[in-house]
Amino acid sequence: MTTLKTYTSELAEVKLQELIIYLCERRITARSFGTSQLNTLLCLSDFLHFRRHGESITGADYVAAEHGPWLVKFELHLDPLIDDGKIVIQPSDLGGYTQYRPMALVSADLFGFNGAEIATTEQILRATEDHSASELGDLAHSLTRWRNGELGSPLPYESALQEQAG
Repeated sequence: MTTLKTYTSELAEVKLQELIIYLCERRITARSFGTSQLNTLLCLSDFLHFRRHGESITGADYVAAEHGPWLVKFELHLDPLIDDGKIVIQPSDLGGYTQYRPMALVSADLFGFNGAEIATTEQILRATEDHSASELGDLAHSLTRWRNGELGSPLPYESALQEQAG
């Protein structure tokens, strides 16, 4: 027998994977887009939606990482997409550094999303279209305060409700 909690967690995982695909799909032509930017866009979408609607899009947990917010167990969410041929990670040289660019090989299935969730994600995508990784990190800090914690410390959604200063 499937409990509501099991159903909800399974739905949340599906939504997270589809949001990963969607963000990769929408950033396919970006000059620079790597796993750090993907994590930051996921977090921004979830935190902004939480600020506006009192719940996140995916229910995912994030932690403070070196270059911005990072999805807890990122690889465990990404690996099934790679194994299923939905995403590929393309290493590329970016100014002497190796960037690991996630690229969607399929279109996202947005059936499980409501209009407000898509609108929030689209607003994040439009607002950050020409942002550098550091500018994206600054924007993420305004919602998550990721720079205020130790590396690996959890980022509570409630930080999105705090005033913008700091």
